[in-house]
Amino acid sequence: MSKIKQIFMKQTDLFSVLIVLFWLKTYVAYLIEFELGVTGWLQHVILLINPLGLGIILFSVALFSKNKKRRTWILMGILLAATLLLYSNILYYREFTDFLTMNILVGSNNVSGALIASTIAMMRPWDVLYWIDVIVFLALMYKVKKGQSLIGSRLDISRKAAGTLLLGILMLVGNLLLAEISRPQLLTRTFDRNYIVKYLGINFFTGYDVYQTAKNSHIKASADESHLEEIVSYAKANRAEPNPQYFGMAEGRNVIVIAMESIQQFLIDYELEDENGETHEVMPFVNSLYNSEESFSFSNFYHQTGQGKSSDAEILTETSLYGLPQGSAFQTLGSSNTFHATPGILKSKANYTSAAFHGNVGSFWNRSDTYRQFGYDYFFDAAFYDLSGDRALEYGLKDKLFFRDSVEYLEQLPQPFYTKFLTVTHHFPYPLDDQNSGFPIAQTDDSTVNDFFATANYADEAMEEFFTYLKKTGLYENSIFVMYGDHYGISNMRNPHVAPLIGKDPEEWGEFQNAEMQKVPFILHIPGMDEGEVFDMPSGQIDVLPTLLHLLGIETDDYLFMGQDLLSPGHDSSVPLRNGRVITTDYTFISDRIYDNQTGEELSEQFTEAERLELLAERDRARMEMNHSDRLMSMDLLRFYQPESLTQLEPLDYTYSNQMDILQNHPEKHTSVIEKNDGHSTLELYETDAPEIREKMDYIYRPKPGLMERIRN
Repeated sequence: MSKIKQIFMKQTDLFSVLIVLFWLKTYVAYLIEFELGVTGWLQHVILLINPLGLGIILFSVALFSKNKKRRTWILMGILLAATLLLYSNILYYREFTDFLTMNILVGSNNVSGALIASTIAMMRPWDVLYWIDVIVFLALMYKVKKGQSLIGSRLDISRKAAGTLLLGILMLVGNLLLAEISRPQLLTRTFDRNYIVKYLGINFFTGYDVYQTAKNSHIKASADESHLEEIVSYAKANRAEPNPQYFGMAEGRNVIVIAMESIQQFLIDYELEDENGETHEVMPFVNSLYNSEESFSFSNFYHQTGQGKSSDAEILTETSLYGLPQGSAFQTLGSSNTFHATPGILKSKANYTSAAFHGNVGSFWNRSDTYRQFGYDYFFDAAFYDLSGDRALEYGLKDKLFFRDSVEYLEQLPQPFYTKFLTVTHHFPYPLDDQNSGFPIAQTDDSTVNDFFATANYADEAMEEFFTYLKKTGLYENSIFVMYGDHYGISNMRNPHVAPLIGKDPEEWGEFQNAEMQKVPFILHIPGMDEGEVFDMPSGQIDVLPTLLHLLGIETDDYLFMGQDLLSPGHDSSVPLRNGRVITTDYTFISDRIYDNQTGEELSEQFTEAERLELLAERDRARMEMNHSDRLMSMDLLRFYQPESLTQLEPLDYTYSNQMDILQNHPEKHTSVIEKNDGHSTLELYETDAPEIREKMDYIYRPKPGLMERIRN
C-alpha cells in the first residue's frame, strides 16, 4: 500500500481531508461564483471561516454511528448532499443571481423543461472540481476490502466524535459572534440572502430558510376562509368613496413611481446655510413639483415602515397592507404569499405593462421573488446595469447613472406602463465621492447629518435630469408621477443634531419631535392639471394605492385594502405607525401619552379619565387596522379571496431573464417609445452632468460579465 493510500486509510485522516476539501471548494465558490459584496478584512475573515463550523458539525454526525460500514455511508451521504446543495446554488445563481430557497424547490414540480435546459446550459467544464472530493471518496469506497471502514472502528472513533462536534460548535459560535460584530441583528433584520451566505455560509442559510419556511407554513396551514370574515367586513366599512371631481383624472396614463430613498418631509423647501452664511436650496426640483398647480402634495404624510424599511414601503404603497411587526415581509413571506398588488391589478383592469428598476441585486430585500408574486412583468436589477469602477456606491448604481441607464429598457416598454424606480444614492451613511461633491455640507458635530443634505441634493438633480428626458420624449405629458419618501433618513438618535438646523432646541427634543420626523414627502404630479393643492390632513403610505387607482378611474370595491383614497371627502385622518404610535388630526398618541399636534405639549393629565379613555379607544381603533393586515399577511389569507376582475397570477411565469428579447418581440411593441421614434434609441436625448460619463454621449452600455450570454440563452 502506498504512503498516500496509508494516509487516506488512517481512521481520522480521511475525515479531516474531506473537511478541508469541502471547505476549500466552498470558499472558492464564494469567491468566483457568488457576488457577496465582501469588503474589509473582517468580512474576508468571516467568509474564510464560515464554511467550517456548520460543516464540521454536519460531517461529525457520521462519527457517532455504531456500525463501521454505516459510518462510511453516512459520511458519503452527508458529503453528497452538501455538495449537491452547493452546486445547485451555483447553477441557480449563474442564471438568477440569487440563492435557492425552499419555496423555489417546492415549486420545482411546476417548472417547465425550458428551465431544466437552461440549468444544463449554466454548467461549465471546471465544475468537475466541485465534485472532486465526492469522486475521491467513491473511489476509495470501491477500493477498500468488504466490510472495512474508511474512518476506523467505533472504539477508535467514538473518542474523537464528541471532540469534533464540540470543535464545530465552538467555530460556529465564533462565526456568529464575528457576524454580529460586523452586521448587528443579522437574523432579525434579514433583508438580503447574500448577507446570510456571506456571514454564515450556504449551509446555514439553507437551514435558516427551512426554519422560516416551516414556521410560515405552520401559520398558514392553520388558516382557512373563516379567518377572512372580520377582515372583509372591516375593509368594506373602511373604504372611502372616490371624489367624483378627481376620479379618472389620469385614466389611461403611464404611471411612473419614484421611491425617494430616505427623503424626509423637512427637506421640502429647506435651505441649508453654509459656513459663510449663504443659503442653498437642498431639493429645488422636488420642491417645484411639490408646490406645483399640477400636483397633489401632502405635508403631513407619514412613512409606516418597520424593520423592512424600503421593502415595507413597497408593501404599503403597492398592496395597501402593512409590513410585519418584526422582520421584512418581503424576506419572510414574499416568495410564497398571494398579493393583490398594483402591477397585477393594472394588468387585469387596463392591460398595463409593468417594470421595476433597481440598481442593486435582485436578492436585496428578496425583491426578485416578491416582484413575481406582485405580478411585475419585468425587473431590471443590477445584472442589467454596469456597476463597475466608480459608477456605484455601497447600495448600488448612483442615481444619475441609474436613471440614464434605465432608458435603454424604459423606451422598450409597451404603453400604458406602470414603472417603479428605486433610488439608492441618498442612503445611510450618505457617502458621496469627491467627483460628485460640491453641495455644502451641514455644520454639526455629526458627520452623517452633515452629509445627508449633499446626497439629497444629488438625488434631486438626478430626478430633474430624468424628468427633462421624459419631456423630450413626450412621456411626461402622458404620465402620472407618484413620488414618496420611503422612510426616515435621520434616526431618532441623531435627530437632536438636526434640531438647530430646522429651528428647534435640542434641549427640548423628545418623543413627540421624533414622531414628527417620521413625515416623508408624497407627491402626485399630473401634467396638465391645474387643480393642484397641498393637503395638510394626516395620511400615510397605506393610502397610496387606493388614491392612485381612483385617479386612474379604477374602482377598488373588490379589494381588501387597509388604506383609503386621500382625495376622498370620507378619508379617515388617523395614521397608525408600525411602532404603535398613532397620529390624528389633533393628537399624537405615544404609548398611553397624548400630545397636542400644534404645540407638542403632553395633554394626558388635562383630560378627565372618561375623555382620556375615549381618546385611547380612538387610538386602538386605528391600531386595529394593522392587526387585520398582519393576519392577512401572516396567514396568507388573500389566497382565499380572488376578486372576479383580477387575473390569477402564475409567479413561476416571471423569471426576469431574456427580458430584452421578450420586449423586442412583444405584440404591443408598436406602442413603445423606441418604436414611436422609428426604432431609434432615445438615449441621445438624455442629458446628464454625471462625471462618470467623461465626455458627452461617449458612453456605451457595457453589461456586467455574463449578462449578454444570459440574455441570449
